[in-house]
Amino acid sequence: MKINLLKLIFLIGLISCTSACVPLTPEWDSRFGDSVRKIAALQTLNPEAGATPVSESMDGPASREAIGRYRSSFKEPQNNANSFTIGVGR
Repeated sequence: MKINLLKLIFLIGLISCTSACVPLTPEWDSRFGDSVRKIAALQTLNPEAGATPVSESMDGPASREAIGRYRSSFKEPQNNANSFTIGVGR
């Protein structure tokens, strides 16, 4: 009886040690990161954007004037009406 119990304990220990070496998720590991790469590829609008030259859309004076108006809009706060009277009296 004592020998059978000792054999059983040894067998359980041997099985647990050998099962620790077996990879449990070989299919998952082979495709690890595929979803992230797929989503990044889907979110890329133009993969060759760095290879093409930049198109000029505004000239210097127009850009300077637009930036000036943008910056001055923060110097003068807008006169906001009372929030309870929005749309009343029009």
